[in-house]
Amino acid sequence: MRGSASRIAAGCCVLFATIILAGRAPAAHALDGEQIPGYDISWPQCGRQYPPGPVAFAIIGINGGRPYTANECLLDQYRWAQRMEAHPAVYVNVDYPKPDHPEARTGPYGLCADTDHWCRAYNYGYGIGREVVNRARSLHIEPSTWWLDVETGNYWSDDPTYNAQVIRGTLEFFRERALPVGIYSNTRQWRIIAGPYAPGGPIWTAGAQGIDEAAARCTDRSFAFAGGAIAMSQYYDFGYDTNFRCPDGHPQTAAPLPDPLGRPGPSGRSGGLGTNALPFWRPVAMLAN
Repeated sequence: MRGSASRIAAGCCVLFATIILAGRAPAAHALDGEQIPGYDISWPQCGRQYPPGPVAFAIIGINGGRPYTANECLLDQYRWAQRMEAHPAVYVNVDYPKPDHPEARTGPYGLCADTDHWCRAYNYGYGIGREVVNRARSLHIEPSTWWLDVETGNYWSDDPTYNAQVIRGTLEFFRERALPVGIYSNTRQWRIIAGPYAPGGPIWTAGAQGIDEAAARCTDRSFAFAGGAIAMSQYYDFGYDTNFRCPDGHPQTAAPLPDPLGRPGPSGRSGGLGTNALPFWRPVAMLAN
């Protein structure tokens, strides 16, 4: 998960085109340059420019790259994402517990012996969910979806059975509380980490090359690595991780238009963390790749 600046069309005709498009229903599969992207950002973007727009939605990393750590820019990034949605989604880093990790010792499986890897894996995964939800609530954040980020770049066991037990524990924490949860990965990384484990649920697949390939993955079951339905497809564009929501992405006219009274953001969500107002993006055509 990284992040990138998008190129947008400019010129005197932009406002006119926006007004015309506002009165037109979005096409079912508008892959002709009329898509506006979604992005995912996290701690690597701290202190850097966020995607400059147009932006349809954003998913924010809640951790600092590993479980039980914090993205120091979470609140600022989440407020930025609220320009587009009232309750942006977040993603949660997941990995396997190292031998001395205290969070693996106790949990729903009780007190685990150091050699009881099955017990430790579940307690650790369950605790991942508990920690991020408690932290989000302390910041008054209510994400629409919690995406579990399962990647080979983090620490894992060489036995997929125990890795799957961690993921199972995390999923069950969210599902027990009826909190919407999905999984981010790709087919290769998932097989390395979790083997044949297929818990179902929404899938966010990574690694597409461009918006057309990302859109095509929505109906390609070979990318449904954990047995669920593909809800989102990620591709890399203009230096940021960019995302296409299945089945139809975000046509240009689906994004909120500027307030006709010139106010700087959605009603009730125009204040930033400081004194600066949060501007709202004007939808214009994006040319991907």
